[in-house]
Amino acid sequence: MRWARLGDVARELRVLYDSAAWSPLWSRDGQPTAAALAMLAVFAQADTYGLRADDYDAASLRRLAGMRSAPPLISAEQRAAFDVALSANAARLVRALRFGRVPPRALHAGLRFARVPHDLAGVVRELAVTADPAVRLAREEPPFLHYRLLRSALSRYLTLDRDTSLFPLALPPTLRPGMRDAGVPRLRRLLVRLGDAPEAAAVDSLQVDTTLADALRRFQHRQGMEADGVVGAGTRARLTRPFADRAAQIALSLERWRWLPREFAEPPVIVNVPAFRLHAFASTSDREADLLSMDVVVGDAFDSRTPVFSDTIRYLVFSPYWDVPASIARAEILPKARRDAGYLARGDYELVDARGRVVPATNVALDGLATGRTRVRQRPGPANALGRVKFIFPNAHSVYLHDSPARAAFERARRDLSHGCVRVADAARLATFLLRAQSGWDSVAVTSAMSGRTPRQVTLDRPVPVHIVYATAVAREDGRVFFYDDIYGHDRRLARLLAAGYPYAQ
Repeated sequence: MRWARLGDVARELRVLYDSAAWSPLWSRDGQPTAAALAMLAVFAQADTYGLRADDYDAASLRRLAGMRSAPPLISAEQRAAFDVALSANAARLVRALRFGRVPPRALHAGLRFARVPHDLAGVVRELAVTADPAVRLAREEPPFLHYRLLRSALSRYLTLDRDTSLFPLALPPTLRPGMRDAGVPRLRRLLVRLGDAPEAAAVDSLQVDTTLADALRRFQHRQGMEADGVVGAGTRARLTRPFADRAAQIALSLERWRWLPREFAEPPVIVNVPAFRLHAFASTSDREADLLSMDVVVGDAFDSRTPVFSDTIRYLVFSPYWDVPASIARAEILPKARRDAGYLARGDYELVDARGRVVPATNVALDGLATGRTRVRQRPGPANALGRVKFIFPNAHSVYLHDSPARAAFERARRDLSHGCVRVADAARLATFLLRAQSGWDSVAVTSAMSGRTPRQVTLDRPVPVHIVYATAVAREDGRVFFYDDIYGHDRRLARLLAAGYPYAQ
């Protein structure tokens, strides 16, 4: 076995073989059963789940299963080893599909979900008597539509990886609409196979016509890029990236899907950081018709990353003050206030002492910003950095969702621009959505509360779970697959943990 230490499944194996009086589960009279051969076929196709066949000893177990004759040539010890190895690998595969291979806390300490009891030994026992294990294994996978869509996309990209007609793709340093190049026909065929160009576009013209330029824009949009229809260095790098790399990226997102609860007690809000998108669920279904989705701005990738964690939205504050974090006050506001006596007033800032009293912006009070004796806050209003409403889920990171007056940021393709909190593109719709079941809080009431000049806190009758997650591959119901940059490097870390193997299993 590749992972011969069985500590991660030892308890389940004891339960399994105790229930079978320690007799073989996967062979009869020294010969592998039909269920064993079917399970070996599943191991061999582990890549279609986003897993790896060699982690489940697919080749070595198949060789051992092939050593059969009448009478059997392999020894009793080999038959026992075959049986235990097959059971251990089946148990690992089931657990990988049910919960993921790496526990989420190994990467994100704050991403915690309640673990539901699971009869792993019972599932392996069922697999040992079924001729179609894929059907039984499907019940162990996440029950979400977008997980299934992503698994289907993985199969497509594995197929594309075997197509040698699409590469190499030779293109000039820059290729603009209207230009001609010998590499254009192969580029067009590639975009047809990716679904960005219609089948009718598969012609041998050397020119980047309108249809091809539109296909390039669709491709760029799916990559989280500015969609200009021009092939430059960035677009070329994505066009020529091996499909195996994209399949690996999809596999990492499938792993993250498996971390989620199999069902939500309450419809959640989910923020996908690298996609710069928020999805508020109207029900526990993840169908797009049941989602309120919008763009977000997240923490800067260099020094203000938005953490990945779970919590609960408990209340909203309309027309909020912005209590400027001390680090921002010292590094950004204090130097400007010292240089410009009118800076604080123009920005609608005020200084507050330790007792919460507003104090004049004297030199002594400014000195207090550096020592912590005073703090700075921005009054409610159109210039407030938090906009007109904030959504609070008390947490150790001091992170929350909020409105923003900086609308230009939402026009950018890459939106890691904040100090760590999450700015939402349509705060009024999100507030109305979260308050939809509370009397007196229709869109008119929300707009009125957002127009006030004094803060107003509204507690949610039913707190809403919020999960800030990280998935760089997303499949949509219309068949498109979106790929996003690994802006925080979390995919690289997860790939390293997965490569380390089953010592990291739960």
